[in-house]
Amino acid sequence: MIPDFAGQTIDIARIDWGLHFWTSENWEFVIECPIVVSVQRDDGVEQSAFDPAVSERPLPPELEPIVGARIDQVLVSGAGDLSIQLPGLHLTVPATEMYEAWHVIGKRGEMFICSPGGELMHFPPLAETSAQDDEAPGEET
Repeated sequence: MIPDFAGQTIDIARIDWGLHFWTSENWEFVIECPIVVSVQRDDGVEQSAFDPAVSERPLPPELEPIVGARIDQVLVSGAGDLSIQLPGLHLTVPATEMYEAWHVIGKRGEMFICSPGGELMHFPPLAETSAQDDEAPGEET
């Protein structure tokens, strides 16, 4: 159900009461729960956890490589866990029972939300209207 983000790059990322990042096709990811960061090293995989629910601050060192990175894959598990695969870096955001763990906002307001408990909710894009649709009945232009 979630779009295919493969090939898009992460152009901007910031921490401000959550990890916010924008892709090259103007999708915004907002992650408000702890993130498991897995980094591929020569001697194996190094994992760390980061809670982005803090006030504005610079990206931590383990997240700095996301800016400019190409997205290989974005998946959502049946339990609502978000998985973002980048070259040499993997972000996992587990769903939570208490909060919306993450959401993704696209063009014209399309939205995917991981609701408390992990249920994925989808809100389709707003319909485009023409100037003619905005006219009151009986009006002519």
